[in-house]
Order: sequence, then C-alpha cells, then structure tokens
Amino acid sequence: MYNIERGKTGGVLLKCKRCAHTERVNEFDDRQGSRRTQAARAMQNHSREKHGAGSVLKPMPANYGVMEQW
Repeated sequence: MYNIERGKTGGVLLKCKRCAHTERVNEFDDRQGSRRTQAARAMQNHSREKHGAGSVLKPMPANYGVMEQW
C-alpha cells in the first residue's frame, strides 16, 4: 500500500507504491492524536479512493445478534 521513508529535510514520509502521492507526518496536528496514525489513515483513504484498495483489516459487524443454541 505504501512505503515509509525519512524525508530529505527530516521528518517521515509515507509514499504510495502505486503513484506519486505522499503524506508527511509532520503536517498533521498533535491535538488530533498521533501524527503517524493520522498520516497512515490518510494514506489508507487515498489507496481506497484512488486505487480501489480494501482495508487490510476486516471490519467487525455492528450487531453480532444472539447465537442460537443447538
């Protein structure tokens, strides 16, 4: 999905493996949580929207319901 590299001027870059899109970790706001997590989420959104890539993790159903007894 993406590679993680150290930028030439410092900082960390996430680079898409399929195109030239990048996310710079230092451009995100600490008040919103981990910058690295925000950049990874942005890159996942990019992959899904531009390349049709699905999530690595399968979402859990919102309602499990009740399992019947045999």
